[in-house]
Amino acid sequence: MPYNLNLPLLLQKPMPNDTDQRANLDLGLLLCDDVPKEGRARFGDYAGMFERAIKAVDKNVRLTPYHAFVSELPNAPGDHEGYLISGSAASVFEDHQWIRDTMAFVRRCRDARVPMVGICFGHQLIAHALGGETVRSENGWGFGIHSARLCSNPDWVDADSPEFKLIVIHQDQVESLPPGFTTLASNDFCPHSMITDNDIMLGIQGHPEFGKDYCAYRAEARRERIGEAKYQETLELLANNETNSSMVFGWISNFLRRAA
Repeated sequence: MPYNLNLPLLLQKPMPNDTDQRANLDLGLLLCDDVPKEGRARFGDYAGMFERAIKAVDKNVRLTPYHAFVSELPNAPGDHEGYLISGSAASVFEDHQWIRDTMAFVRRCRDARVPMVGICFGHQLIAHALGGETVRSENGWGFGIHSARLCSNPDWVDADSPEFKLIVIHQDQVESLPPGFTTLASNDFCPHSMITDNDIMLGIQGHPEFGKDYCAYRAEARRERIGEAKYQETLELLANNETNSSMVFGWISNFLRRAA
C-alpha cells in the first residue's frame, strides 16, 4: 500500500509546533478494566497510566475517567471534546450489559462527530460497534513488544520511519473493518494493528500506556494460561526491544486535537 493518504480537510489543519501553546483539551477516558488490586501499589491504576502518558506529550490535556466496566459513562458525547477507550481482559463479543452500553456510546459519538481513540479492547470495540468484526485470533496470544508498519502517512503522524513498536497483550483481533475505515498500520501477526475512518475514529491494537514492567507482571499472572513458551518469548521481547509509546501518544494527541 502507498505510504501516503488523501485526507479530508478536517485532518489537514496545521498544528502548533510547541505543545505549550496548545489550547486545553478536555477528554473523557472510558475505562473498560483496571489494574488488578494486588498490583496497584506498584503500578497505580489505568487512569494514572493514561494521564501520565498523554501529559508527557501534551500537558494541556484534561482527562476525566469513567468506569465503563460498571456502566459508568458520560451523559452525552458532548460532555467532552473527545474520548479515549482503554483495554480490557474482556472480549468485545462477550454478552455483558456494560459492553453493549459502551458500544452504544461509541455509536452516539460517531453520530455526534465527537472523536474517539480506542486502545486494544477499545480499538476492537470501535470496530465491532461500527459494523466491523472482532474475533478470537487463530494466531493465539500476542504478548510482549511487537513492531508494526504504517501503511500510509497522514499528517498527524509524526514519524521518521514507517515502523514503530508497542507493547501488546491480546488474543482477540479485528478481523473485518467497519464501513469507511482503512488499515493505518499492520504486521503479520495482527493485520489491522491500527485502523481509522480518517476523520474522528482511531483504533490502536498496542498499548502505548503500558510500561515493560507492567507487561512482564501481566505475563507472570497469565503464565499458565499463555503457556511457558509464550511466557519466555514475552520476556525475551521485553528485554531486547524498546517501544515508541511516547511517539504514538503524540499521534493520539494530534488526531484528537484535529478532530475536536
